[in-house]
Amino acid sequence: MGKRLNYKNAFKRASKVLSDKRLSNKLVAEAKETLTSRAKASEKISQLKNKIFTLIRLVKAYTKGKYREISVKSMLYTVGVLIYFITPMDIIPDFIPVSGFLDDASLILWLYSHLGQELQQFMAWESKQEEK
Repeated sequence: MGKRLNYKNAFKRASKVLSDKRLSNKLVAEAKETLTSRAKASEKISQLKNKIFTLIRLVKAYTKGKYREISVKSMLYTVGVLIYFITPMDIIPDFIPVSGFLDDASLILWLYSHLGQELQQFMAWESKQEEK
């Protein structure tokens, strides 16, 4: 029962996921699992592993209420990208060698560029939390 998901659908679902702690936790768990399996299958995804884990940690910190110094719009983009990432059938199915992972990788790189300073601030906050 593969579902076809495009960027717009992922972003529509993001609002629902972000407002429901149970769904947010499920997204975080599925994103970690998907990342682990895809990093083994794709060199491109493997290269982005740290970036994706940062996005996962951002969603986790936000949904737990620990970090809120980011716009809601940026969080919706982040959740939307993670939803798109974990969905089995997207614009270019992942079972198509190389190309299937490129759309995921491109979207993750776009998000990093889009979040820019907000993501840098999160990582600085996260580093301070580790020092405590």
